Amino acid sequence: MKKNYTLKIVLAMLFVALVSLVSFVGVYKGKNLLKEYSLGKDFSQRKVVTFSVKEDTKTEEQNNENNSEEATTEEQNNENNSEEAKTEEQNNENNSEEATTEEQNNENNSGETKTEEQNNENVQTDKAKEYKNSKNIIEKRLAKMNSSEYDVRLNENTGSLTIEIPYDMDTRYPVEIVSKGKTQIVNQSTSETIIETNGFKSATARIDSTNYEKPVVLLNIKFTNDAKNTLKNANTKYTDSEGNESEAKFEFTLNGDTLYSDTAENFVNTAKNGTLDLVLEQTDDQDKLEDYYQSALTLVSIINNGEIATDYQLESVKIVSSNINIKTIIIIVAIIGVIMLGYAIYKFKEKGILPVLSLIGLVATILLVLRYTNVKITLFTILGLAVIVVANYILILKTLGNDKTFKKNFVEMLNILIPCFIVAIVLCCSPYLQLATMGMTIFWGVIVMFIYNALIVRTLIDK
Repeated sequence: MKKNYTLKIVLAMLFVALVSLVSFVGVYKGKNLLKEYSLGKDFSQRKVVTFSVKEDTKTEEQNNENNSEEATTEEQNNENNSEEAKTEEQNNENNSEEATTEEQNNENNSGETKTEEQNNENVQTDKAKEYKNSKNIIEKRLAKMNSSEYDVRLNENTGSLTIEIPYDMDTRYPVEIVSKGKTQIVNQSTSETIIETNGFKSATARIDSTNYEKPVVLLNIKFTNDAKNTLKNANTKYTDSEGNESEAKFEFTLNGDTLYSDTAENFVNTAKNGTLDLVLEQTDDQDKLEDYYQSALTLVSIINNGEIATDYQLESVKIVSSNINIKTIIIIVAIIGVIMLGYAIYKFKEKGILPVLSLIGLVATILLVLRYTNVKITLFTILGLAVIVVANYILILKTLGNDKTFKKNFVEMLNILIPCFIVAIVLCCSPYLQLATMGMTIFWGVIVMFIYNALIVRTLIDK
């Protein structure tokens, strides 16, 4: 009987050692065969992309012209002032009247200055609103791209944007996301705009690998009722410069760039039911196909969230590293682990050593599960992991400190774990990544804890 118990102890500790080596060190055959951790922004490198408001060249030219006109007017005023000075010398009797008129002019100028200041304030307020609206639309566009880890910061005075995105996201995606997003259907033959941005109701993208020779990326666009009627009644013919009637060519454009073009008749026939299916790209290469699909998702996010009023230009792209030192966290965890082990030994002598050491295996097992369930590793993930480990540590101390079996103590612990499990499920649905990762960690942690305690910890405690 004693031999069987010793064998169980040895096997349990071998499992703890093995799972810890696999999880913390890895399995190598030239490279690590284990799936990489999906790191959150707390622990990964990030791209910081900065955009500035593009200056309106036309407005600048007009301002220069106005300044030139003002300079000319000023010269004329100076000449007039010179003549007035001569007249003033000749007409000393009218000095008092002119002084009175000058005071009135000064009062009028003061009133005009105040009005100009108010107008400038109103313009600045309108611009700030425009910048905020643009930021809100850009955030919605990013959210639709399945990019949960982004941060958009706005300077309300200058309108400049700073967007923080995951390191592995291609820089061209935020550049496209920040574009004005002006989508149109244009008659290429006559340069006539048939449908404007507000005529597009919604869009979706998908990969079709069955109905074509090669996998294709499809974009499906739905029109509003007004746009649908406009497209149905659109003239598909045009008269060229020689007076000959020919079939027109329609094109779908984004910010003036042609994304798709076809004969007008095909365009109209395809969109008669209010939707338009466009084949954007076709390839056998899976990497390229995924890249094309991401570009299509960018286009979908732009169409679904509308056009922005602000015109932005790319300023800079910087790579920033995490401020959190992982080695420091490991050292802190190791110190806490030693304190927990020391207390168990102080309280229960050698009986507390193996059960507490088995918690290393519990952490290793949970981390393996988190790798393959694609849970992002954030600070809140570590907090969720700490909750599970502390709960298990309390369970071990409670079992060692009373006469009840491990099974009975574990059933009592479930009264605390079940509400915790329900809260974890709720947190999993949170739109905030930090809370969601904590919820998912506790969710998987409770499941792993239940199985791990039944197979390993119980064996090390119950004799």
